[in-house]
Amino acid sequence: MKENIHPFLVSMHSLEVKIEHLTREFRIRQIKDPGIILLDNADFIQLFKISAKTAQNWREEGLIEYTQVKGKIYYSLKDIKDFINRHRKNRVCSNS
Repeated sequence: MKENIHPFLVSMHSLEVKIEHLTREFRIRQIKDPGIILLDNADFIQLFKISAKTAQNWREEGLIEYTQVKGKIYYSLKDIKDFINRHRKNRVCSNS
């Protein structure tokens, strides 16, 4: 019997896969430190499939670390991974 998986979990898994792909790409390019790999706000919004207002709310609530340079917002790949890990929920499996 196929198990129903909540769409949010599918979305989070998709994000993890995309981040791992980005990490592999940058490793190939000899960038070792995920703290120096930056995504701008548009990339972040697209990655999470959220609105600009949601991204702003997350920043204001302190949910995601970011850097601002002359009005432009950047997120390090390390901070995005930390954000995902902080919000990861363990799925409880029942043997029914």
